[in-house]
Amino acid sequence: MKTTIKLPTPQKDLKFPLMKALEKRRTKRKWKDDPLSDQELSNLLWATCGITQEETNKSKSKRTAPSASNSQEIKIYVATKKGLFLYDEKKHQLLQVLSKDIRENIGTQKMMRSAPLGLVYVSDYLKMGTYLAGNDSRKWFVSGTDTGFISQNVYLYCAAANLSTVILGLVNRDKLHEVMGLKECEKVVYTQVVGKSIDK
Repeated sequence: MKTTIKLPTPQKDLKFPLMKALEKRRTKRKWKDDPLSDQELSNLLWATCGITQEETNKSKSKRTAPSASNSQEIKIYVATKKGLFLYDEKKHQLLQVLSKDIRENIGTQKMMRSAPLGLVYVSDYLKMGTYLAGNDSRKWFVSGTDTGFISQNVYLYCAAANLSTVILGLVNRDKLHEVMGLKECEKVVYTQVVGKSIDK
């Protein structure tokens, strides 16, 4: 039976200054084995693309990260030792997709597979409007750009919360696509690993 995990309310009142987070933002390739707490996971996922403005009859919802024409084509998958989950930003919860640990497929570098948490950024090409969907090259460019915004949000939150993170471009996307059971219109763009920092 697949699990739904309701996340705690994200802490939007953290006192860590934005300018300090920008100063401390770094790629860190060392982390503890400990999993993130539910609160840390909640904060992290809200930072990726949490809802900042609810949808109305006249407009779509708004996220913490922008997307071209507000297409919101990037889906966030979360890989842990407990399985693979899809982040449902509208209800701020995790929906289990697979019960097996797929972190060995997060990146081709062996050291990255030891991270407690893996984020997989998947673009749903069907969510892009006519202008954006002119051809696959344009879709890929837009997807990469929008993923970059999300990834930077993760970096800034990790800097503020003393977490280590690395964005990964060295990914066997075809293999990961197969393992995750994605549709043809869904494309793995990047992955990112997160763990509790060893540094103070």
